[in-house]
Amino acid sequence: MSAVLLSSGIGTILQSLQSNAAAAATIHGRLATGRKVNSALDNPNAYFTAQSLGQRSQDLEALLDGIGQAQMSLAAASRGIAAISKLVQAAQSLGQQAQQAAGPQVSYAAIAAGGSANAAETLGTVTGSVDVSGFFAASVDGLQIKAGATTYTVHQASAPATESIAAIVNDINATPGLGTNGEVRASLDASGKHIKLTAASTDVSFQVLASPAATSLGIANANGTSTNLLQAVGGLSGTGLTVQANGNGPTTVNFGSGPGQVSTFAELYNALAASGVTPDISGGPLSLNVAGSLGTRNSLTVSGSALAPLGIASGTQYGAVETTHNDATRDSLQAQYNALLQQIDALAGDASHAGTGLLRGDTLATTFNEGGGSAMTIAGVHFDASGLNLVAASGNDFQANDVIASLLTGLDSALATLRTQSAAFGSNLTTLQARQDFTKDLIQILQNGRDALVLADSNAEGAHLLALQTRQDLSLTTISLAVRSEQGVLNLFR
Repeated sequence: MSAVLLSSGIGTILQSLQSNAAAAATIHGRLATGRKVNSALDNPNAYFTAQSLGQRSQDLEALLDGIGQAQMSLAAASRGIAAISKLVQAAQSLGQQAQQAAGPQVSYAAIAAGGSANAAETLGTVTGSVDVSGFFAASVDGLQIKAGATTYTVHQASAPATESIAAIVNDINATPGLGTNGEVRASLDASGKHIKLTAASTDVSFQVLASPAATSLGIANANGTSTNLLQAVGGLSGTGLTVQANGNGPTTVNFGSGPGQVSTFAELYNALAASGVTPDISGGPLSLNVAGSLGTRNSLTVSGSALAPLGIASGTQYGAVETTHNDATRDSLQAQYNALLQQIDALAGDASHAGTGLLRGDTLATTFNEGGGSAMTIAGVHFDASGLNLVAASGNDFQANDVIASLLTGLDSALATLRTQSAAFGSNLTTLQARQDFTKDLIQILQNGRDALVLADSNAEGAHLLALQTRQDLSLTTISLAVRSEQGVLNLFR
């Protein structure tokens, strides 16, 4: 077989087809991977530059996560400050409520203006002299007892010969106006042998009128005179006493036996009943008493000419302080106040994110570039009750307005500190936001730069591939025509 020699033109066309095929293969590879530089062999400078840009982009993306977490820590601290501020304001409200409450009340002891003259009254008593312990013929019928302006007559129930001592006592006490509920009552004396007549009260004086019955009992013409104040205290008659209790209007009594005057203890008691002063003679000397009080101090003012014979000093006395009673509302508000301080402590510890609590003193460090040369450090604060200089109330603190005022001053200062720190954290948060936005933009720039170096332009590569295909088709057509032409020439020489 003889060798076929190709003309130089056909050889050139074949070389062009080979070049087109190689170029098309390259374009197919770019379109398949989307990259025009897939290895250092493609373009060493572009490849390594893009790799450096991509690595920096990845480093910044890692730092971007840190910036985002730092923002969350700051946001937690800011929310914590807002919540603590509300608790501080609630504590202020409690203090103000306590200042408006009634306040503690003081208990004052009773006042006793004691005298020295013996003013005790005694019951009038008459005791018979005849032994009536057995049966006897004497009659009690017709016995007359006069008390005040009234005369009471006793009637015997049975014959004298059959009366016992118990019957005699019963006859007297059964008489209307006498007995247990009457002016005078009958009983036996200590020996059990003699009839004893006793006035019902110190305000009653009585007389046994002469009669056969009185003679038979041995009590004829006997007087049972009660000892009243005028008799018990020398020089009291004709004097006056003025008392005034707790700042009320004065009350004046005049001692004597005339109309409107006071002679007995019962009359004195009734005369002073509306004044708030209570007389007492249980201990012998007369004393003037004012009851103890709560809240408002009690007082007693006495004056008048009766003070000297009674042995009572003139002037004003005040009840002594016995004890102080806390206001229950203030005690309750104090307990609520201390509970709020405990909640402030808890909230300061809870306002943390990812283990960083800016309100419990932790420090937040944030790096902005891959070299670490650009960074921001945010110092934490101690915003528990102690860190805010808030002092818990103790003892009876809320019972005193001046102590509450001091606590309120501390709350005002704490609120101002919270607001200042909130503004500082807000500024830090703005800085972090700006750095986050910048870092995102920078990452995008780096990625765009990397992509510009290594990514293929699918539109341009497609157009290039189409041109190569057209060129290849033309080259094939040209070869076909050239071969035919040369075959024709060769046929001429056969």
